[in-house]
Amino acid sequence: MHGRLRGGVVVLGLLGACYRGNEAHEDGAGSAAGDAGDASGSEGADGAATAGDDGSAPVDCEAGAYGPRQLRLLTRREYHQTLLDLLGVEPLSLADVPIDPIVEGFDNNADAEVVTDRHVEAYMGVAEEVATAAIAGGLAIGCMPEDPACAADFVASYGRRAFRRPLTSEEITHYTAQFDPAISEGDFYQGATLALRALLVSPHFLYRFELGEPDGEGNFRLTPHEIATALSYGLWGTMPDDALLAAADDGSLADPEAIDAEVRRMLDDPRARVAFDAFATQWLGTAPLLQVNKDAQIYPAFTPEIREAMAAEQRTFVGHVVFDGEQTMAALLDPGYTFANDALAGFYQLPAPGSAEPTMVPVTDGRRGGLLRLGSVLASHAHPNESAPIKRGAFVRERLLCQPLLPPPPGVNATPPAVDPNATTRERFSQHSADPACAGCHARIDPLGFGFEHYDGVAGYRDTENGLPIDASGKVVDVDGADTELPFDGLAELSSLLAARVEPGHCVVSQYQRFTLGRDPVPADACALDELTAMFDAADGNLYEMLVHQYTAPSFVLRQE
Repeated sequence: MHGRLRGGVVVLGLLGACYRGNEAHEDGAGSAAGDAGDASGSEGADGAATAGDDGSAPVDCEAGAYGPRQLRLLTRREYHQTLLDLLGVEPLSLADVPIDPIVEGFDNNADAEVVTDRHVEAYMGVAEEVATAAIAGGLAIGCMPEDPACAADFVASYGRRAFRRPLTSEEITHYTAQFDPAISEGDFYQGATLALRALLVSPHFLYRFELGEPDGEGNFRLTPHEIATALSYGLWGTMPDDALLAAADDGSLADPEAIDAEVRRMLDDPRARVAFDAFATQWLGTAPLLQVNKDAQIYPAFTPEIREAMAAEQRTFVGHVVFDGEQTMAALLDPGYTFANDALAGFYQLPAPGSAEPTMVPVTDGRRGGLLRLGSVLASHAHPNESAPIKRGAFVRERLLCQPLLPPPPGVNATPPAVDPNATTRERFSQHSADPACAGCHARIDPLGFGFEHYDGVAGYRDTENGLPIDASGKVVDVDGADTELPFDGLAELSSLLAARVEPGHCVVSQYQRFTLGRDPVPADACALDELTAMFDAADGNLYEMLVHQYTAPSFVLRQE
């Protein structure tokens, strides 16, 4: 085995063969993904490659060090989109594929992927379904079935796209042999189905290879096709297009300037917005919005239509800022506008824009606009029947400031205080967190979370609760690791306060680095993060350029044992 590989691959138990990196032995339709990797414990913080998950001190930057070589199982989202782009077939049995584990908010952690029998059965079932449907639906063969070379040409063509690289001569021979039983009976198309099915259960389809080749300096540099794959799944969440594969084929992706040009081309494609939305939804913790449990008797106006509108608000707003607008973290936090359709504008008590689609709506009273005041964020970080100052404060601390929090000490009662019709949520939670065993951590959480109290459990704005006035004053403590206290009153002031600081921007660089790496942080990532943060600052905090930097920095293409 070459180096320290994460997320290794095994064949079905019947065959008993083992795949390891470049030494993988291909065994056709009988192969699928498995768990044979070198899984390591979590070595980093929530979104911060330089700190421990337990809140420990940052690790030192290791100059000249790079992250490990690895194999990355396609997430269910990537797997789905790849099948659509490769074959144009919607996999009806996709629900059989297990949901990806969530680690520090993200669904693409290769260290956490444990492939079970259920995965294997699901991959086999989906491959059978989509291969059959694609051929029956008139998938372009690209040659005349009567031509003796057609089977090999079909395998070479679809294999190149499925594996994201040209097939070796041995692989072409192997997969072409899948045609033999069907062709002997005069059924070329059944042979094509069998060959396609075999390609779709290969580790080379199911996994993204980031192994590289020795560069003569003790590192491994990703091959052009590995670079193309990493770019396409990072920026688009799917397989490379023809232009990207062509750039890999001719070797031009070995040139940093060519990578920069490809990244900018890809960011201009609508798929980049879809992929960035997948990151933003996980970073902000709003993925459960459409299913999050809410008490319908307390919140009858929180309908499926409003949930969908909130998701569209976030998607459109974040996409606008990053790709079209100001492109800064300050604009994400405090823009002075939001995107709402007529239904959501009514829910927010804003002027209706006269559209069923999310439309830019100016906000002058400070109640809406920006990440903290998105309905998706407020509703996702709340209880089914009320607001949640602790959840919301922890969200700011961990997801926007990259300051991990320790779990409650053993034996501490973390149950929310009982509802009291004669008290506000703030009053109840202030009493709850006054316990000396809780006070240390809650001093960093509660003063942030109480700033959200003008918003109920579904993002509705309120000035009173139970007939009592809302107190949304708070303070940010230790925002920069120093003994600071920054007071604010309500989310408008908190958003403005955070927008003026560098920490949220640096945090999103770290969060996106973690998302891009798709694994637990290691000490070597600290240098890369330092470099990316410096580039971010040099570009005046431009988020669009941050995306470019993530894929053009040396750490993107270099690996070590």
